[in-house]
Amino acid sequence: MKDLEELLKVFPINIYNLLKNTISKNPKIAEELQEIRIRVNKPILLKIRGADILIEYNVIAKEIMQILEKICENSIYAYQNQICQGFITIKGGHRIGITGTAVMEKEKVINLKYITSLNFRIARQVINCSKKILSQIIDVKNNEVLNTLIVSPPGKGKTTMLRDIIRNISNGIEELNFNGKTCRSSR
Repeated sequence: MKDLEELLKVFPINIYNLLKNTISKNPKIAEELQEIRIRVNKPILLKIRGADILIEYNVIAKEIMQILEKICENSIYAYQNQICQGFITIKGGHRIGITGTAVMEKEKVINLKYITSLNFRIARQVINCSKKILSQIIDVKNNEVLNTLIVSPPGKGKTTMLRDIIRNISNGIEELNFNGKTCRSSR
């Protein structure tokens, strides 16, 4: 709940209170929350495992911009590259998808304007969820990590699995006699 509390602080006070009240009434929501969808002139949608919860409150465009400014620490320009990719990653690994009208230049998105929705994907740490597949992606004999592609539908844990794989590869895996390796992003 502590990580979720940090995330909720990016919302304007009235939306924060609605979310906080809804979550406090049902602790299962805090445990299973996967997404928070904020859309202009639509109710707030909480996506939990196997269900959607609608909060009857129509978000206005000004509130979406307030949230975006808070996420960007009042410097949207500093986050322009991430915004052009369609999402921002914040502390805790949470990703916020951004929908708006793309401004194109030479077949490349250079800006998003008229932002109409924000989709908060809640990051969860699941320790050792990758244990079953580690022996398939590590060449123990050569102490190397094999090129690996992780594929599944949205919301099925690809990023969670990847985070755990990275943690295990970094720390080393005693059962496989695998020494830890430095991991870095290839973005």
